[in-house]
Amino acid sequence: MVTGPGNETGEHWLLKQLALAWAYDRGFNCISFEVRAPRSPYRVDVAGYRPAKDQESPIVALFECKQNRPDLDRDSAETATVESELRGLQERRQTLERLLAVHYPNARTPSSLFPDWDPFDPEKLPHSGYRRVIRRIVALQRKLEGNTKFERVTRYRLANLHFLVAPAGLVRSERVPPGWGLLEAVDNERLELQIQPRFYSIRNEFDWLERICKNSTIRWLKTVGTIVVDRNEAAKTENTPVGRHLQGGLATSQPRVKTLG
Repeated sequence: MVTGPGNETGEHWLLKQLALAWAYDRGFNCISFEVRAPRSPYRVDVAGYRPAKDQESPIVALFECKQNRPDLDRDSAETATVESELRGLQERRQTLERLLAVHYPNARTPSSLFPDWDPFDPEKLPHSGYRRVIRRIVALQRKLEGNTKFERVTRYRLANLHFLVAPAGLVRSERVPPGWGLLEAVDNERLELQIQPRFYSIRNEFDWLERICKNSTIRWLKTVGTIVVDRNEAAKTENTPVGRHLQGGLATSQPRVKTLG
């Protein structure tokens, strides 16, 4: 069986690589795997940072890869009933969002980079019916998936864009949480956008950049043999010129860097 780094499956590792390539092709040139979100307990599979361009602010995109169906997903009558209700609610949500965008045009800020993903958050608008639909969708998805990670990620506005990455046909449209986009792997070679994500405004872009750069640097140093990473992912310096430099410099400000005994 083909596997990725550590005990990661080959299928999950491939999805992460495809997500990285997809993001890089779209200007996210600061990217890393397994990045812990700032001020959050969540670690995301892939995080990408697109530097500011012209009059636009930096953009952060997160990618969560899903290689198989959740254990709680059973082909039962109850699951089918819940999914049927979800499909109707998702269609209702999309209709309401289109109408709200028309009736509240000032709430939309055009983006030249992603013109189809204009920053528009209907949840902030005074529409109680829309909020009820969102609450019901979230409740049903919790019942099906058995977790709340995806819903909390968008609730706390961890990034500008959030994507689910999965093999083609694995994730049904009604299972995609509100605000998330869906990227499907085609022939294990490329990703195609099936559902567009909502664009969220955030203020911690540079916190993400710091996390991504630090994570990528540790991984690069590990690759070139300057450090090793134990099971707790604590970086340790090798007895090399670069390693000795780290001991005398970076180690003083990075407590996770330790000398090898």
